[in-house]
Amino acid sequence: MNKFEISHKEVTGSCSVVFVNYNTSDQIIEAISSLSNEPVENIIVVDNASPSDNPELIKIAYPEIELIKLAKNLGFGDGCNAGANWILQHTDCPYIFFLNPDTRVEPGCVARLTQRFADEDVGAVIPRITTMEEPPTLWYGGGCINWWKGSASVPGYAGSVNTELALLERDVSFATGCAFIIRREVFEQCGGFDPRFFMYEEDVEFSLRILSNGFRIRYAPDSIVRHACQGSLLKAGDEAVRGILNPLNPKLAFYVELMARNRWYTVWDHGSLINKIQYLTGGTLWWLRHAVTFLRHRRSDAVAALVRGWFDGLKSRKSW
Repeated sequence: MNKFEISHKEVTGSCSVVFVNYNTSDQIIEAISSLSNEPVENIIVVDNASPSDNPELIKIAYPEIELIKLAKNLGFGDGCNAGANWILQHTDCPYIFFLNPDTRVEPGCVARLTQRFADEDVGAVIPRITTMEEPPTLWYGGGCINWWKGSASVPGYAGSVNTELALLERDVSFATGCAFIIRREVFEQCGGFDPRFFMYEEDVEFSLRILSNGFRIRYAPDSIVRHACQGSLLKAGDEAVRGILNPLNPKLAFYVELMARNRWYTVWDHGSLINKIQYLTGGTLWWLRHAVTFLRHRRSDAVAALVRGWFDGLKSRKSW
């Protein structure tokens, strides 16, 4: 049986960790093991009403964790909110660390992340994220908002983990929800993740809200998290599918509809008039390119979902 021991509980830079579980208990058990020597006070696992999983296995493996079982699937963002709210209500822990189930934390990761909070205007910090395979490739090395596609871009994605840019510590405008740490007071002031998003793009919108509240987002390349990428999808038996917009993805229509809708939410809420025009033109072309690919693979269901999502998002704000 695994055993998670809270180490360094007295350390000022300690954090509480939040995982959102959806049929990924085995992955979370492995992820928790990678935290065994990190300055962590609490680990909270929020189960999003997993239909084919037994989250109690996590509690059996690690009795010290807090397991919150939701009555229905609230989505990723609101699942994170449930875990963070437990921390706010039951602890005085200064930092909340959100981690995907399919991640592994490299030694010293948490301490290096919390060191960046020495600057009082830093609200959130993100590690360098690499893939699991050997040799690893870069999954996140700092990100920026890209209004042309209404989302975010990660320079160097899928390339070398040791490029000059990937190793450059800097302020960024996008913190990926895969792995980032935030001050508790910043989470409270910003109000957490927007529950409208359910999943996808919620981290883009939340990043913009952190910035609009006057806080910086810092990228810390010396802190490393490894990421299996789409762990819940691959667990479902789709090992040959890479990329949520892959035409072979059996859940493609579901993802496309959410992404197309949610990007408009972000653009309406945070974009200037110029940004809205950028997405109306650039986003149209970006999605049309994908629609052509979907049709070539006879995924008319994905095209129909794209149209629904695009217009649902477009009409969510009637004025410019």
